[in-house]
Amino acid sequence: MLKTGGRVEGELLNPQRAGAEAYRVRLPAGLEVSLAPEQVQRVIAQSDVQKQYDALLPKMPNTVDGHWQMAQWCKEAGLTANRTHHLQEIIKLDPDHEEARTALGYSLHGSRWMTQEEFLRSQGYVRTPNGWKLRQEVELGMLERQRELGEKEWRRKLKIWFDQLDSPRRSSEALANIQAIRDPLAAPALAEVLANAKAPRQVRLMCLEVLSKLPPGIAEMTLINLAANEPDENLRDRCLDELKRAQSKTAIAKFTRDLQSKDNRVVNRAAICLQRMGDPSVTRELIDALVTSHKFIIQQGSGSGSMGASFGGASGGSGGDGGLGGLSMGSKPKLVKADLKNEMVLAALTSLNPGVNFGFNEDAWRRWYVETHTTVDVNLRRDP
Repeated sequence: MLKTGGRVEGELLNPQRAGAEAYRVRLPAGLEVSLAPEQVQRVIAQSDVQKQYDALLPKMPNTVDGHWQMAQWCKEAGLTANRTHHLQEIIKLDPDHEEARTALGYSLHGSRWMTQEEFLRSQGYVRTPNGWKLRQEVELGMLERQRELGEKEWRRKLKIWFDQLDSPRRSSEALANIQAIRDPLAAPALAEVLANAKAPRQVRLMCLEVLSKLPPGIAEMTLINLAANEPDENLRDRCLDELKRAQSKTAIAKFTRDLQSKDNRVVNRAAICLQRMGDPSVTRELIDALVTSHKFIIQQGSGSGSMGASFGGASGGSGGDGGLGGLSMGSKPKLVKADLKNEMVLAALTSLNPGVNFGFNEDAWRRWYVETHTTVDVNLRRDP
């Protein structure tokens, strides 16, 4: 290969030449030429197999069979590029040559021969560093990446602004920046601070206030957990307000499941939440939770005849009737089961169904429910 871009083919007569020695080449016609080293870019040695191919090529007929025989010979000789050339020549002469098409990676799709790449592209796939993916997947992946980057940037900004709230010079600006947030991508960062019980109360309330300015339904799971479990009553109730604003079906489902809790406090808290959500569709579940059974460990005295109780699930002021209270501590533990009337469940029932109140009479509530909510005879009695 010459530096000028040309090439000289022939037999190199001095393959063991020294570095400054000229290249001596005998051309196919018998003429010898000499080339200075500075004229030559590189030397490509032709293998014996390639020489055999070059000798066979002029004898090959330019037909489908001729190219096929040569492609087979190239396959055995390991001349991959030459074989591909002959296979391509075959399908030029016979576009439906099945063996050549298959060898080139084509498959028949309907009436069209297509490579795998052509077929995938025709189905809307695009090549990515991680393989073939639907264009929609690629676009969704890009959007997901943008979302992740946006959320990460908001975490960075909020950390700076919350730190600046303690700065006399920067607190006003930081407060204004936080209160001006309207980007939904900031919601995860705000929810993380809101859920952090160690964060200052005013900061948590500020995050909740900002979340209330964003589209409903954002940070739903954080709000549900706080509404059910947050010790701060004001924060808890404001989370409930947000869930009600969003008409959260997820929250209603969670609070409804909590009516079956083994902890009487959880049952009554769930009833309060359902009352605030204002959805009467949970009436049947509330009826079933009017009186719930709970297990308690009591301490039985050995000499005085007195008994003490450890109320694992009783609620006291949260809505249970406290029927096992007032017992002194003893020494021998005993597991007992008690039915507790849930005041908050009754309050939710009467609030969601104005003008109806059967107290803790579950059978009366069920009869009323059947009469007013069903058109067929349905047995709503719980299994004992």
